[in-house]
Amino acid sequence: MAALLAWILLAPLWLAVPFVALTFALAAGMFPGTRGGPQPRPAVQALGLLACVLMEWAATAWVMLAFPWRGFRLALGEGDAGRHTPIVVIPGLCENALTLSILARRLWRRTGAPVLVITPRRYFDSLENLAAAARQQIEDWLRRTRGARVDLVGHSMGGILARYLAQPSQLGERVRSVVTMASPHLGSALSVVAIGRNLRQMRRGSAFLESLNAQAPPETVRIASICSLHDNLVLPWNCALAPHGENLILRFRAHLTLILSGEVAERVAERLSPRRSLPPAPKL
Repeated sequence: MAALLAWILLAPLWLAVPFVALTFALAAGMFPGTRGGPQPRPAVQALGLLACVLMEWAATAWVMLAFPWRGFRLALGEGDAGRHTPIVVIPGLCENALTLSILARRLWRRTGAPVLVITPRRYFDSLENLAAAARQQIEDWLRRTRGARVDLVGHSMGGILARYLAQPSQLGERVRSVVTMASPHLGSALSVVAIGRNLRQMRRGSAFLESLNAQAPPETVRIASICSLHDNLVLPWNCALAPHGENLILRFRAHLTLILSGEVAERVAERLSPRRSLPPAPKL
């Protein structure tokens, strides 16, 4: 029994190896030379890439380990309601509140604001249905925290849902800020191997993304996107550049690594500051 339990707990470590290897190989093979910008010295580049792969392996193992706990619930700091704008963290594909618990706790400690992580009712559904389920939880959270507005933070698909919810037809002006991390705003080439409607809607050129990107968010909503030159799931990486708001580009951080990075949590918290003014979107 002990051996079986150990195997179950360690399985994500081994299963993550081929997944990470395959995604980095696809990124290098399908889109070579898309990193852009000045390149560091060869030794720095090699060490940075090695660290990037190892961190992504650990992050992938963590996501796989947390995968079965879809019903896990996490709400922090309800006692701080009324003093800060509540934060809602929206998980990406196959992520849940346990997956994003480290990020959520860092944001809570850094900002002092109440933090809710959305509990996904299912992993595969249309983006519209996933957004509707998230909206219901957000509205319940605002009632409990007596919040007039909310900050939305989304990783990967969660960032797409956050932008969708910031539309005037959804939560609109009740959203103060949206910060996305490694979100496929312009789609991803990997979505061609879609096994769910939400993945098909994140293909490059999909009707859902074309419609979302054609609409500017309300002027009262601040948008920021954090992405990485070394994203191994949003391919090519520049598909994670948001068409509206600020784009912060990192190096040597892969797709899932962002949710475990203390540096990224700090960057997110900075962009949720009420004193921060975000620049307009660049022309893409």
